[in-house]
Formats: sequence, C-alpha cells, structure tokens
Amino acid sequence: MNALAPYIWQLFWAWILQVLLFRHGVLWGGAGIFVVHLYGLMNMPSGWPPTTYLLVAGFMGASLDLFCLTGGMHLAAAATLGMAYPALMAAVEPRDGFRPGHAINPHEDGWMSYLMLAGSSTTLYLVVLFGLQHGWTLMGRTLFHTLASVSLNLVVFMLLQGLVNRPNRHKGNGPNAYPWS
Repeated sequence: MNALAPYIWQLFWAWILQVLLFRHGVLWGGAGIFVVHLYGLMNMPSGWPPTTYLLVAGFMGASLDLFCLTGGMHLAAAATLGMAYPALMAAVEPRDGFRPGHAINPHEDGWMSYLMLAGSSTTLYLVVLFGLQHGWTLMGRTLFHTLASVSLNLVVFMLLQGLVNRPNRHKGNGPNAYPWS
C-alpha cells in the first residue's frame, strides 16, 4: 500500500485541480478544454490487472460527472481510456518491458514515449467526449475540437511534468552544495 500512496495522492490532486480550477477552462468557443485529471490517469503504474485500470478511470470519470454535471460523458470517456490503457502502455514500453509499478516518466523513459502516451490517451478520451457531445452528424467539429484540445493539453502536461516531476540529478549519496545542480 505504501507504493500506491504517491499515486493516490497525485490522482487526488489532479482531480481537485480539474474540479475546482479547470472545470470552467473552456477556450476558443468550446474548441479547447482542459482535462488536467488525465495527468493523474496517465500516471497509473504498469502491472495492474486490466479491470483495475477500468475501475480507477471509471471512478474518476463518474466523480467528475457528479461534480461537473456532465451527464455521464466523462464516465464514458474515462471507461474507454481505462479499457485501452494497458494497450497504450504496451505500445510505448521498451523491449524489456516496464517493471511492475512503473509509471511512465519523461525523465526516465524519454519525452517521445511520454508524448506518445499522453497524446494517444488524450486523443482517445477527447474523441469519445466530443463525439458524445456533438454526435455523428458533426464529426468534423468533433475532430477539430479534439485536435485543438489535445494540443492545448499536451503543452499543459509537459509543463506539469517539468514542474512536478523533476529529475533526480544526484547520482551519489553525498550531500550536494548546490541545490540547483
């Protein structure tokens, strides 16, 4: 349980930021929305059973629907992401695989792997969300809103990674006289 505590804490803060701060973050006439809670979902550790990914993502989506009054759209999008997350992680894992409990980190796994996972996860989530919002008759609008929101959120995720998950540069165990190095 101690290994899950940092992830639960990070998931909780991503949810709080989404509900309290970014719920009303709608830009460009509705074409760009913030989905900061996906930052917490994208840091789910590897090695869980597939139903656990589905339950965690579904709970996140259902709680967002409850507080944001979106009528089940976040639940549908989050459940879709939860079902596809093991396949998305498998697409970006190295040849020798991830160790159990590893959450993808751009400082360890590379920025391209992180951006591929973040981009595919965000695209899948937003295609379902905007598809439910607009319907099949407005598929062009759905794709435009998805593209605008994915590009916006990838910038936000990269900023969050740079601010929150700083790389550990201390290779030795000795104290460092310069905290910025």
